[in-house]
Amino acid sequence: MLVSEMNGIRPVDAGRQDCHDLHSWGPGVRQCYIIHYIISGKGTFTCGKKTYTLTAGQSFLICPEQVVQYAPDENEPWEYVWVDFVGEQCRQILARSVLNPQQPAAPPLRQERLLPYFECLCQMELYRRNSQEAVGVLLVLLGVYQDLAEPQREERKKEDPRIMEAMALIAAGYHRSEFCAETIARKMAVSRTTLNRLFQKKIGWSPGQYLLEYRLQQSEKLLQMGMTVKQTALSCGFEDPFYYSRVFRKHYGMPPSDYRLQFAEIQ
Repeated sequence: MLVSEMNGIRPVDAGRQDCHDLHSWGPGVRQCYIIHYIISGKGTFTCGKKTYTLTAGQSFLICPEQVVQYAPDENEPWEYVWVDFVGEQCRQILARSVLNPQQPAAPPLRQERLLPYFECLCQMELYRRNSQEAVGVLLVLLGVYQDLAEPQREERKKEDPRIMEAMALIAAGYHRSEFCAETIARKMAVSRTTLNRLFQKKIGWSPGQYLLEYRLQQSEKLLQMGMTVKQTALSCGFEDPFYYSRVFRKHYGMPPSDYRLQFAEIQ
């Protein structure tokens, strides 16, 4: 059995980019996964509503159908290597990595840990003579990112499991308009005071604030997909679309209808 068939993943392209000409990209979406590793200089990477300022040694990840943009710093433009890849197992592999859809920017990593694998992929014939060898190199590269996530996973094991339970309940029930902090406390069999203390200690927000933020983040995705404001509001637990519009505008500085239109123009 071929390596690519066994792992459900394969590289599509790889290269090196010197951005002294201030080459930038986006906003837009890509149809594959892409990892960039910054060799020198610095720049910015925007994913959704969050912008990361990145420097040499850091990596950033682009996922399919995710609106992103990136640009070099005008005074110290970056140079980076990159690899595009696709496959059924990509998301599963990245979920165990220090670089994943929820954490698309990685802390600085030494060049000797990563750069040789990128350079190797850049030199290969990805579709012909080196096709299976290239899959193996890509898996080793992703394995480095996974190994670097091990210390973070050990830290997460020390966390109070109740906060993870609460977040799981929110992810499962946020779409219901009647779902609230009291619902979470009741399902967990804890008091509102205890629940509030857990959230304040972990993220500095109350459960209600976290729930609202989660609903708004989910609504962004639906608006980007082209759903109407009313459909989005009802799908994310906002019984009143007008209230949703007010909250969205206060949070993002624009009404959801304008936000939706931006992505309609891109598509």
